[in-house]
Amino acid sequence: MELKEEWILPDEVFKNPLLERTLLGLRYYGLLLYDSQSHKKLHCFRGTVFTVSMVLFNCTQYVDLWQVWGHVSDMTANAATTLLFTTTIFRIIFFYFHRARFNNIIQVAHVGIQRIIKDDWKDEQQILSGNLRYLKRLTVVFWSCALITANTMCVYALVQFFIYDSPQDNDVHEQLESNRTGTPIHPMPILRSWYPAPDGKDNHFLEIYLIQLYIMYVGQLIVPSWHMFMVTLMIYGRTEFCVLNHRLSCLERYHKTAPEKDSNEHVDNAERRRIIIDCIKRQSSLVAYIRELEQLTRAAVLLDFVVFSVLLCALLFEASMTTSLVQVFIDICYITTMTAILFLYYWHANEIHVCADQLSMSAYKSDWYRYDRGTNRMLQIFILYSNRPVKMQAFFISMSLDTFLAILRASYSYFTILKQLTD
Repeated sequence: MELKEEWILPDEVFKNPLLERTLLGLRYYGLLLYDSQSHKKLHCFRGTVFTVSMVLFNCTQYVDLWQVWGHVSDMTANAATTLLFTTTIFRIIFFYFHRARFNNIIQVAHVGIQRIIKDDWKDEQQILSGNLRYLKRLTVVFWSCALITANTMCVYALVQFFIYDSPQDNDVHEQLESNRTGTPIHPMPILRSWYPAPDGKDNHFLEIYLIQLYIMYVGQLIVPSWHMFMVTLMIYGRTEFCVLNHRLSCLERYHKTAPEKDSNEHVDNAERRRIIIDCIKRQSSLVAYIRELEQLTRAAVLLDFVVFSVLLCALLFEASMTTSLVQVFIDICYITTMTAILFLYYWHANEIHVCADQLSMSAYKSDWYRYDRGTNRMLQIFILYSNRPVKMQAFFISMSLDTFLAILRASYSYFTILKQLTD
């Protein structure tokens, strides 16, 4: 396989303070390459093996879903992880087809952060530092939630097998579950699609468990890594808008020849025009960045919009049907993780819109009353352009908090209908 030059990132990108943590998981998975990396083709091969493994495993999940079709409790137990893997695989395959575009947008974010650092303005440094701290806390919380959920599933599946290993224990357990739900439940590995025990005996439990454990840990690597990677790109957009807002509202701080803000003296309009032109260029580049980011996320976000209502409904139903407190805990953690994924996208898309919407007001807060007519005309054009909303959309779906709440309401509605039907 020939590796194209646009597929390889410069080494310094992986040392960027905003990007370094989020790119690490994608690099380990085998999606990202860098200049000084040895055995690049082998690195790509590892990522291909991981992806093919997930695709094959996801296919078996759909086969299992077809086999238990009509049994509501079995279908909901299968659906949550099946749909999560489907959306994750879709994102990975989409990355393979648009690798150069993803690498380009990563480098745009890298250059933007480096520019803020090199400008060395104290207020802008504080804005960047605040967003870095925010991203670090967000990463720790999200990764913790995802890892706790997945590892609890792994351990609980193994514990279940040893608890219900004897035929007598199995019979009692199955009878209790059968009386409650109408369908017998066997102790099974992590994901039911690889459970090869139609006779109720786990003759090959260890082999199947290890296969599923491998798939689970691949999922644990790519799911949080991918979502935090995309959220980081959105946080960069918000950071740039915050910096631009500050620069526009405090233009007098950005050159030495300006008088005090409360003074009525005129400013050096040539220098002020230079600063305003720089702001216009940065805004134009930033809007182009957001549009490209929207193009790269809209298909996956639209898929999430379609499937996450069903996914959350399935998890709620499974939590309401089980008698195991551990399983309830797993379902709650799973619901929290899935809700967090949705929230991260819609919240930060909303933040970008809000920060972009403030540009015209920030420009008005400057000392425009001391500019000459030509400079003010330039500023007026900038304000008019800034009034155009910068909203991220997934085709016809607006990425806003209203849409996020609509998905949650739909999930609960589906759950109540399903509960009434089963009761």
